Amino acid sequence: MEWLVVLDPIEGLVAKTDTSLAIIDQARKSGISVDTATIERLFFQTHAAVIATDSFGRKRVRALDDYALIFMRKEPPYDMAFHYATQLLSLAKTRVVNSPSALRDFNEKLIALPFIHHMPPTLVSSDPEVIADFLGAQGTSVIKSLDSFQGKAVQKIEPSDRATVAAYTGGGKQPVMVQKFLENVYKGDKRVIMVGDRFLGAAMRRPRQGYHANFASSDALRTELTAKEQEIVADVGPWLLEHGIHLTGLDLIDEQLTEINITCPTGIMQISALEGRNLAEEIVDYFIMSHD
Repeated sequence: MEWLVVLDPIEGLVAKTDTSLAIIDQARKSGISVDTATIERLFFQTHAAVIATDSFGRKRVRALDDYALIFMRKEPPYDMAFHYATQLLSLAKTRVVNSPSALRDFNEKLIALPFIHHMPPTLVSSDPEVIADFLGAQGTSVIKSLDSFQGKAVQKIEPSDRATVAAYTGGGKQPVMVQKFLENVYKGDKRVIMVGDRFLGAAMRRPRQGYHANFASSDALRTELTAKEQEIVADVGPWLLEHGIHLTGLDLIDEQLTEINITCPTGIMQISALEGRNLAEEIVDYFIMSHD
């Protein structure tokens, strides 16, 4: 069996914490031949293909259909180069995780909106007046650029902070997400890893300072899901599978859903360390069994 993993340059990744490297290493230990490539190495000439690098560092040209499975693990931001890469991946008959069409269709902020009943009060708009009305009703909130990741371009704002709204919306031309600020974020948010439609594991990310809860600036703590959080997972899981999304990171604050990460969800190394498990092995086994 041969797999391809499309990702950022390997030399820039940190083996101790990187989910993609953990999956690659575990797959190779399981007897799978794994090639890697950056998005720049994808191309089309009579068929969709890639200039891939094998486990020995050798370059070779392969048709995408030669692989049993392709992981699209390029980290955000989603830009036009990423978009065109998903177009090329869509030409493969091989299953791609996560689905290229899903990556195109679903922004990682907007994807959660079908589950608004599980979310804090949320607005998506570019109109400063609409945003001002929301802030007037909800009070302290956070404003998020729709293309932000790892807590970047996420800022706490007050109803009077019109200058920040103008800056984030480009003077009312660029839509943003605004959510009521949840005070319990200081205690941490939960990163929930899902494989297929089922819960795999979770970690609480407690910010070392401020309110940006992510693995880069937070302490990872062992946690369990509450009954309400289990309900969210049970509700979201089937929808993800329906759209070809097999590896997901949900973000939960105060038992409420804030984001659904499908581009390059991380956290398996931290959860594995906290729980004495090997989530990479469980993920690889899932894809081996689902292929069969």
